[in-house]
Amino acid sequence: MSTNLKGIDLNLLVSFDALMRECHVTRAAYRLDVSQSSMSLALSKLRVMFHDPLLVKTPKGMVPTERARQLMPQVEDILRSLDMLIHEQQPFDPASAQASVTMIVIDYIDFVVMQHLMDELQRQAPNVSLSIVGPNPRRLAEVMSSGEIDMALTYFPTPPDNVRTRPLFSDRLVGIARADHALFERPLSLEAYCQYPHVAVKPADGADMYNALIDTAMRNVGQQRRIVLSKPTFLGVPFLIAQSDLVATLPERIAQRFLDLAPIRIFEPPLTLAPINVVLMWHDRTHNSPLHRWLRDTIADVCATRISRPFDRSGRLTRVK
Repeated sequence: MSTNLKGIDLNLLVSFDALMRECHVTRAAYRLDVSQSSMSLALSKLRVMFHDPLLVKTPKGMVPTERARQLMPQVEDILRSLDMLIHEQQPFDPASAQASVTMIVIDYIDFVVMQHLMDELQRQAPNVSLSIVGPNPRRLAEVMSSGEIDMALTYFPTPPDNVRTRPLFSDRLVGIARADHALFERPLSLEAYCQYPHVAVKPADGADMYNALIDTAMRNVGQQRRIVLSKPTFLGVPFLIAQSDLVATLPERIAQRFLDLAPIRIFEPPLTLAPINVVLMWHDRTHNSPLHRWLRDTIADVCATRISRPFDRSGRLTRVK
């Protein structure tokens, strides 16, 4: 294969990646520790190279052009391949790795993912340990960039601009109530659903997360739930529900686990709710680490093979065979 790269500065691809992630010349310059004028010059050269403006001004700031959006995954693949070519002299061996990784894992994910992930770590990388901390949505960008946190396994509708994301699996919201609750005696109307006393889970620091999906759908139909209890974790919810008239609306995968813990039943909320898309998040500083790349792939594999099961026609998760 014959190629002609004479006169092409491959460092421009690094600048392109930073510019697309930040959509801001000054922030991209800061990201790469270069001057603003150097980054402006790089953008000018990139525009000539690709025959496209790449970033255009709008009332809400600079946004990538359609051509830039098409180029982004290709450039990322090229940079990843170059990094592996230059820096990875030996293949990564998880069995001999010794390290600790700090992760944000909300308790919903803890219930449905961590057992399977720890099984894999013990089997493949017994000397790699995890340190799990709770979420702090308002400081997520800060703790990621500072190195306090290596990655996050969470549902986070609007991740910060300075982190990378990888989709893992989707879930849906369902209701739970005690097995002999009156709501199971007749078809559940939206008005009745709103009138029952609700438990709401707010994971940390006032973050809405799950509640935002419910309350947005409520506002769209001019309704509002009657929340009588808010708590930061799912721990204890099934036992509260089983011994009272309280109801809760929570992710299906954790609701299914709760069926084994308390005499409760699942019901369909009488309104259309958006799905929960769980993602893995990490910062550029660990993006090319062989250990972290292996761990991200392992987490994705665990979710794909053990978590991402479809729902059957009755709305229940299909069982793992």
